[in-house]
Amino acid sequence: MSETKQKILLQSLKLFNARGVSKVSLRTISDALNISVGNLQYHFKKREDIIEELYFQLVKKIDDILVVNEGDLLNSFFSTSKQMISMLYEYHFFLLDFVTIVRNNQKIKHHYAKLSKQREEQFLMLVELMIKRRVLREELLKNEYKMLFKRIEVISNFWFSSVYIQSSTLSERVLEDYSLIVGQSIFPYLTEEGNKQFALIFPNEIV
Repeated sequence: MSETKQKILLQSLKLFNARGVSKVSLRTISDALNISVGNLQYHFKKREDIIEELYFQLVKKIDDILVVNEGDLLNSFFSTSKQMISMLYEYHFFLLDFVTIVRNNQKIKHHYAKLSKQREEQFLMLVELMIKRRVLREELLKNEYKMLFKRIEVISNFWFSSVYIQSSTLSERVLEDYSLIVGQSIFPYLTEEGNKQFALIFPNEIV
């Protein structure tokens, strides 16, 4: 990737995060970089092309951290979850403008639908392994862990939006709060062994 293209992506990310997708045009980006719109369009014909590039950049970063430490499954899950939300914070305009983006970009919409299914399969495989290790209990309800994934996915996709609606600002505090929400979402499914591991990961959360 050329140096100019990298600069365009970095500046676009800053502007999208600060102002939102609807307030950032190719002219906004080119002015911030002190280049012409024509120069910018040599690298990206449309604003949506920049959004796509940033989206797949984010997906690649998250894919790279989805490695499970089978010797410490629960801690590995929470550690990965924390890293993931940190990356989402870095690209948080996607979550603040998520519905608008998928409405206007069919490529991202279709890719995300497939990605969501892939993430669900990965999560359920991890759950199965944790059940075998007696960290998580067996299901008591039909598709219980599938529904747990859906709840965590909804939290991941709309957590920043919820915080922003209430305060109109985002800080790194949302990362810690998110980790606790995911932790407490998992807690009811833990076995006695899982509870012991949880207490080591979240020592201040046990009453």
